Amino acid sequence: PTLKNITTENNGINISTTKGTHAKAVFEGEITAILKIPGLFNTVLVKHGDYFTVYSNLEEVFVSKGDVIKTGTELGVIHTNEEGKTEMHFEVWKGNEKQDPEAWLRRK
Repeated sequence: PTLKNITTENNGINISTTKGTHAKAVFEGEITAILKIPGLFNTVLVKHGDYFTVYSNLEEVFVSKGDVIKTGTELGVIHTNEEGKTEMHFEVWKGNEKQDPEAWLRRK
């Protein structure tokens, strides 16, 4: 809203939580990459057959590339910013097609 004529694209959802929360894998798979993305700290990519899940804004990562993981495996600690906001960015892809990530989340 502060920069006119500038748009951004969000390929997933942002999940707000509490400080110290661990990101958990939504399904079994293999860690295919761990990346550092400016502004999003650490990002973990998990391959699930034809699908990929992306977990961004992790302060600390507990897994390594090549690890085979189970549903619920703790991937890392979600970053809390200076204002106290703890938020993870989550995406789901099938090949090059973005998917609705909410369908992959476990309901409490």
